[in-house]
Amino acid sequence: MHRSSAELFDQRDVERIGGTVAQRCDALARHSDRPDCLARTFCSPAMKSAHAEITGWCAASAMSVQLDAVGNLIGRHSSSSQPPPSQPLSGQPLSGRKQRDTFIIGSHLDTVINAGRFDGPLGFLLGLGVVELLRASQIELPFDLDVVGFSEEEGVRYRFPFIGSRGIIGTFDPADLDRIDDDGIRMGDALQSFGCDVDAIKSASYLAPESPRRLIGFMEAHLEQATALEASDRPIGIVSAIAGQTRASIVLAGVAGHAGTVPHDQRFDSLAAAAQLILRIEELGRNTDGLFATVGNVSVLPGLSNVISGQSVLSLDLRHASDKIRMEALKTIRLMLLELRKERGVVGSITHAEHSPAVPMDPVLKSALYDSIKDSSDRADDAPRWAGPELISGAGHDAMIVAMAVPSCMLFVRCKDGVSHHPDELVTPGDITIALEVMTRAIVRFATAYQPAAD
Repeated sequence: MHRSSAELFDQRDVERIGGTVAQRCDALARHSDRPDCLARTFCSPAMKSAHAEITGWCAASAMSVQLDAVGNLIGRHSSSSQPPPSQPLSGQPLSGRKQRDTFIIGSHLDTVINAGRFDGPLGFLLGLGVVELLRASQIELPFDLDVVGFSEEEGVRYRFPFIGSRGIIGTFDPADLDRIDDDGIRMGDALQSFGCDVDAIKSASYLAPESPRRLIGFMEAHLEQATALEASDRPIGIVSAIAGQTRASIVLAGVAGHAGTVPHDQRFDSLAAAAQLILRIEELGRNTDGLFATVGNVSVLPGLSNVISGQSVLSLDLRHASDKIRMEALKTIRLMLLELRKERGVVGSITHAEHSPAVPMDPVLKSALYDSIKDSSDRADDAPRWAGPELISGAGHDAMIVAMAVPSCMLFVRCKDGVSHHPDELVTPGDITIALEVMTRAIVRFATAYQPAAD
């Protein structure tokens, strides 16, 4: 690990393994629960068959494989510089015994319905590629490297996202095992049938006192679900933060009436008020830098063609990297409701507001990525200067959950036209290869400076 940055890898290995990562994205896309499209959900038969194929890839790279209690698949690249892993005794904390320092690279293996082949699996398979490039380059790390395929991020089967990453950091609530899917199957039973020990649900956490591991960092690669990289002709970009979110309902209460008899100047039409409000919320998003303001659903009562709407309920989604700006936007929308009451006589209120704070990425890991991007782009004679402005992720990711407890970073990979959650997702093998090299360099940089904590 004392070679110069330019001498770390044989570029033939980088290109070979990068190509393999791209091919494996195609291979995993064949594991689907539906014949007409890609759909692979939590603890499904397709997830089981995907795990089997991944296990073979891990075994070929001398990695051990484990299925944890929340359905995460973990491939482990063990460091010979650490003592053998300690095992907890009867569930007791590892008092006075050595924990193994462990860094995780990972992303989710589940998909939306009618998915593309890169959203989620690309990040996991790049992690596997990092292990293979380290082995090919005979680079030893001072810590274990776990590559984690999270069991559930999209929230499709149980309308509940981030099951896998919640389990990893110990915030999964066992009460959620009683959630029921559309077929009436309890989550706990689905996990049990999948081969997980649901009675030991807390054992999935790397942060539990009895864990034989000390989690020291997390890295996730993901296709960019936007066009900033494509517009700037950059293959990859560093995420500075994952935007905070506010999700709420807006209730507009008017007065129902006969569509053919109530004059327009005497109407209190909640749907007409909703239309006006939606456009004003859109304008707020357009005029506030970095703010995404969306009304995605409207339900109307009584919902009849010959009745003036008496009540309209709107969904509201606000996202921004600054919690302050996001909350100011919510305050502005409350003022809009007061204006509508004056203008239209329709009473509005915001209900069921749920707030998720913005999550910044770790500066040390971001720096390792930034320096690794510079090293890689300097090496490539025909490459542009790849290290550009940092990106904000408007979408949620497993890194958002893990970063609440552990230093974390994210790397975005260019995606054609920003298309995601769709079969037309496209990330080129060339960009995948660049991401592989940068991620591996960043892990080596982090390892060179890493000082293990004393037990």
